Amino acid sequence: MERTTEKFDSWKYYTHRENDDYEFKSYLKGKVRQFGGENGSNYFEYAKKDKELFGTYREYYNKSKTLKLIGKYYYNDFESGIWKEYDENGYLIAEYDQDAPYKNYPWEKVEKFVKEELKLDLFDKNVSIRRYVSDKTNIPVWVIHYKVGPNIVSIKINANTGEIIKKGTNPIIK
Repeated sequence: MERTTEKFDSWKYYTHRENDDYEFKSYLKGKVRQFGGENGSNYFEYAKKDKELFGTYREYYNKSKTLKLIGKYYYNDFESGIWKEYDENGYLIAEYDQDAPYKNYPWEKVEKFVKEELKLDLFDKNVSIRRYVSDKTNIPVWVIHYKVGPNIVSIKINANTGEIIKKGTNPIIK
């Protein structure tokens, strides 16, 4: 049975944090932001290296400081890959494949479409990519938004077929 011994360094966190969080740079993790722990809440950590689209999310139990949840996230807005959940003793209790609904039209195809067809830079703050499974149709959907002049272009892609199901342009409301 898989087990983790990873623990949250609460001494370092409380010694160095400013206001409600602690931010620092790590050679291995990149830019790290830690927060939480107040009133019995768990500790949270987001880490992402510069020039990388994906970072790592970690959640630690408040009492034992052991790792509770770990997974990859896209810097704009979605969880990716296999997420692992551990009990307070560090034993693996669950795994979640966040990419499973999108296996027919995975991230790599979306990335290629955005770079080659749309000719957009994924690091541009005016480009955002989200994904969700529709409550009404149970169809996995990719949503791409990007700014063109005073407008926002929105593209929805059916992740089962790879077909564009909706494309529209709307003015930016200030």
